[in-house]
Amino acid sequence: MVDLLICVVLFYTAHLFFVLTFSIHKVPFVQFTISDGDLSGLTDLSKRMIVAGDNLRQSLFIFLPVSVLSIAQGIDNLFLAQIWFGLRILYLFGHIINLYKYPLIRPTIWIPSIVVLVMMALNIVN
Repeated sequence: MVDLLICVVLFYTAHLFFVLTFSIHKVPFVQFTISDGDLSGLTDLSKRMIVAGDNLRQSLFIFLPVSVLSIAQGIDNLFLAQIWFGLRILYLFGHIINLYKYPLIRPTIWIPSIVVLVMMALNIVN
C-alpha cells in the first residue's frame, strides 16, 4: 500500500507539470514562473490538464487520509486503492484525448472513483 501511495504522489506531481509541458511552445517559460504571468496562450490540452489536475486534487484530499489510516490500522484497502488509481489514470487519458466532449462519459469514469473512496472509508469504519 505504501508503494501505491508513493505512485499516487508521483502521479500528482506529474500533473503539476502537464500544463507547462503541453504549452511551453506557445507560452514563454517565464510566464509560468510569476504569479500574474500571461497564460492566455495555453493550448486546449493544457486547459484540459488544469481541469484534470483540479479534479485529482479534490479526490486526493480524501484518498490520502483514507490510505494513511488504512496503513496505520492494518486494514487491507490495497485492491480498492489500485482500482481508484486506475480510474484516475483513465480519467487523465480521457482528458488527454478530449473524450469528455461527449455527454455522460466523464461521470462514467468519475463516479466509480468516488464510490471506491467511499468503500475504502467504510472498510476503515467497520
